Amino acid sequence: MVSNKKSRGRKKFQYHVDKKKVAKKAKKVPNINCKAIKNSWRGDKSASTNLRSMGLVYDANRSLPVSTKTPLERVPKEPTAVVKELEKEMNAPRTGTMRMPKEKVKWIEYLLGKHGEDYEAMAMDKNNHYQETAAQIRQKIKQFKKRPAYLVKFMKACGKLPPSEEAVKE
Repeated sequence: MVSNKKSRGRKKFQYHVDKKKVAKKAKKVPNINCKAIKNSWRGDKSASTNLRSMGLVYDANRSLPVSTKTPLERVPKEPTAVVKELEKEMNAPRTGTMRMPKEKVKWIEYLLGKHGEDYEAMAMDKNNHYQETAAQIRQKIKQFKKRPAYLVKFMKACGKLPPSEEAVKE
């Protein structure tokens, strides 16, 4: 069997590539979004060494054995400062910032203003362009009502909620 001469190819020197720039890019610190990890990252160490020194795992497949006949007794290590900071950040309460598209909010406000809580009438409305069922509309309105940023604004516009005290003082 003869291999094709063209497929082997000859290694050619690439004059247009700046080798110093390529080496600098390879050494460049990765983009790290986590503040705790970024503060303790050392540029002269590899990623796996850095993470090991922080008490984290680089390769999850190597951290625990896949199958062993006898279970290993692992002694829990004392958590490092990075691990403690990550746990604190994980347990911190989060504020919900879920948003809905403006067009969906306008459509729901229109439906609530016109039909109130009559979901069957909403399903038959001429502006129900996507032909959503009463149950689908009920679910969307339920999501709308969970978000006070939208609901309070709508109720004030309808007059169902008194204007805020700050607005009265002005």
